[in-house]
Amino acid sequence: MSDIFSVLSAGYASSTSSSQFSLGSKFTNVDPTQWPGTWTGTDYSKQPYTISISNVKGYRADVVYKGSRGFQHARVFISNQNTFRIGDSKFVLTAKGKGTLASKGKGTLASVVTNPYDGSQTIQQSVATQQS
Repeated sequence: MSDIFSVLSAGYASSTSSSQFSLGSKFTNVDPTQWPGTWTGTDYSKQPYTISISNVKGYRADVVYKGSRGFQHARVFISNQNTFRIGDSKFVLTAKGKGTLASKGKGTLASVVTNPYDGSQTIQQSVATQQS
């Protein structure tokens, strides 16, 4: 019986070793006025998606992703490099709003796409624009 548990624990330990963040990522409080709102774009397969960001406090935010890859909701950590991950996608804030809080920002969404036939993976990027 103990052999089963040692095998399970070894498998669990090896599967959780990959990090969700780049090595050396740091988290500091972000400007909460740059992030909230609805971000829209078109993904690699020309399908529309939306990312809704709310409740930005410190370096955390509530994020909802809706697109061709489904629906995902998460409480995310925003790194000091203006990035966060949700599912198999990484969102990067690439341009700050200009002048007022109502100005629109820009971001990039990068997703890992796995080929169902051979298992190869590629990173597909698309631009998201802040709507509100």
